[in-house]
Amino acid sequence: MSQVSNCALQADLTVNHAANRAANRVVARLAVVGRDVFNGFMSMSRVIVTFVGCVTMLGAAAIVSNESARARFIEHAPALVGHWLVPAVPAAVTARGDLQTSAAQPVSVQVGLEPEQRQITQYLARRYRVADEAVQRLVVAAYRAGEELALDPLLILAVMAVESSMNPFAQSSVGAQGLMQVMTRVHTDKFEAHGGDHAALDPIANIYVGSAILKDLVRRGGSVERGLQLYVGAGNLPDDGGYGSRVMAERARIQLAASGKVDGALSAGLRADATRITAPVVTPAAASDAGGVAPVSGATPLPQVGAMNDRPA
Repeated sequence: MSQVSNCALQADLTVNHAANRAANRVVARLAVVGRDVFNGFMSMSRVIVTFVGCVTMLGAAAIVSNESARARFIEHAPALVGHWLVPAVPAAVTARGDLQTSAAQPVSVQVGLEPEQRQITQYLARRYRVADEAVQRLVVAAYRAGEELALDPLLILAVMAVESSMNPFAQSSVGAQGLMQVMTRVHTDKFEAHGGDHAALDPIANIYVGSAILKDLVRRGGSVERGLQLYVGAGNLPDDGGYGSRVMAERARIQLAASGKVDGALSAGLRADATRITAPVVTPAAASDAGGVAPVSGATPLPQVGAMNDRPA
């Protein structure tokens, strides 16, 4: 009887051993198949990446070597990134001149332009060599801020032109930033509704905050001319070094362009630039004795005005 049991046990062990060996062979084969599939996928990925890289390099070489293709690329490239100028969370600024801001509400900057806005866009884009797609959003934003603040939008655009030459990334040696050269460290609270200090380089946020500051300074000063003197930080000085005159002259050229005389406005701007280049540099009188107000520059292609806006007069 024991012999029969031993034979049965041995048969069972033999069957189990054979089954284990068969299972191990299946697992090994599946592992080989999986490894081959993975290696094939990686090889195909490398081929695809290499192909895309070669096509991209050939395309770039074609654009660089072909003058007409390069011109078309330069013409259409701004449209690909123009949407960046639309802010994520601009806040609506109240129409009162008290620098208060309402709760942050998205402001949709529509690109549809009125005829005068289209003429202004052409003038500013050509004068300061900025893409039309970018300038038209700035023009619309200036008109929107002017409407909400009851402030002349042409004055806002003129300040932008004189302060930064329409460069949203301009920064002066004293820390003034953006299109309207706002002193960010002085106006930290005003940028909170726009996401914080980094919004100073957001074109639309800078326009809204700078316009609100300008509105308040005009109210405090009692006139546009005095408001501009305060904006540039020359409130305690006998004069502003010609800053207000440059802003008002640029505003007059923008108004001329808005009437349809874009070429005339551009010619007037070139004459003003030539006069300024040949004229001696004028700085606010006794600037060094009044707190070191930085000399101001005009509406030239190089910004860095260094506005000291909203400093105590």
